[in-house]
Amino acid sequence: MIGSWLGHLGAFIAVLVILWSCLKTVQIKARTDNLQILLQLVSFYARYWFVWLLVWANVQLLYDNQIIYWLLIALSLLYIYMSWVEPNRLRVSRFSINLTVPATYQPATHVSLAAPSSQPIKRQPIKRQAAKIAVLSDIHIGIFSNPHQLARLVKCLNRLDVDAVLILGDWLYQATTLDAQLSPFKTLNKPCYTVLSDADIQQVVDDAQNSESASNMQLMNILPTFGIQLLPEQGLRIAGINIIGIHNGSTMDLPRVIEQQRSAGQPLVIATHDIKQLEANPRTLSDANNDTLVIVGQTHGGQVNIPILTPLMVRALTGNKLAAGLRRPDTAKQSDYHPKAFNEANNPSKRYQVWVNTGIGMTGLPFRFNCPPTIDVLTIQVQTTDA
Repeated sequence: MIGSWLGHLGAFIAVLVILWSCLKTVQIKARTDNLQILLQLVSFYARYWFVWLLVWANVQLLYDNQIIYWLLIALSLLYIYMSWVEPNRLRVSRFSINLTVPATYQPATHVSLAAPSSQPIKRQPIKRQAAKIAVLSDIHIGIFSNPHQLARLVKCLNRLDVDAVLILGDWLYQATTLDAQLSPFKTLNKPCYTVLSDADIQQVVDDAQNSESASNMQLMNILPTFGIQLLPEQGLRIAGINIIGIHNGSTMDLPRVIEQQRSAGQPLVIATHDIKQLEANPRTLSDANNDTLVIVGQTHGGQVNIPILTPLMVRALTGNKLAAGLRRPDTAKQSDYHPKAFNEANNPSKRYQVWVNTGIGMTGLPFRFNCPPTIDVLTIQVQTTDA
């Protein structure tokens, strides 16, 4: 009796999942394949059906202890964890990164008049302070997110002791209206900056409040109304460190900017969404050294993180050699001492550091495993050398 009742309930939940997914697909009015979106939504809302499957398999075990029911329980738990639990396990990761620049000196404030004229003036190193930046990327507001998650994200950011918040693009994923979903950012108590990805620049969203006069608004025009500023390409100083924003499609002369920073004895932080677009042109970062840090997103950490396999898949699908975390400079080679050799396209040496954030949201399929949404708190410190 109970088994029969549960069986009918499972069929009813399955029908509801499909109907609700169809309704959401119609509401989205996406410019992409509707069938693809429908399948993604079915996989997203199927977690409710897997809750039923978990209960049903446990009930069946009471009457018949078969291995198939244990397998169904394991499958249900895995699906619920990947689609429901881990995507909501917001994590804060802390890491220190050192940037090395030549020692910069300034004359001493007081010089003894009795000192011989041939005696060199005593000089002191200029003090530099570390910058603490909260880094996150790939929020992907849309079919796999809800306003509660964004409100929880902002509350977490408000509790952090950082100088600024940096968001590395890919804000949307099949989104429609943004006003209600972005409203939690109005309560953010720290400066917030962002760079834009290709998808952000091309995405057009509907403004439901005024569909006649302003039915289409670009994301870059919406974000400033919530206190989120575009990180300027000319740079922004945060706690003494210059951070520039490279928006996808930018044509700025990055080698010239790097040379200017090095001439001034200053470190440089470059924020962009996709590292492979910068590294596609060997000249773009050819002059970058261990005084340069590139902060990127885009990989999502693979979303489903399986050792060995996931890094290979991320590299094959996105072109990124690192799924998440810090890529340190290459081991010193001959090119490190011969800049002309380093500029050659066939020389793979990279003397700059790269930090890859695992992202907050999801794309493709609504799963995360061994890769929770992460806010990286980076303490960027400056070291000086006598070079």
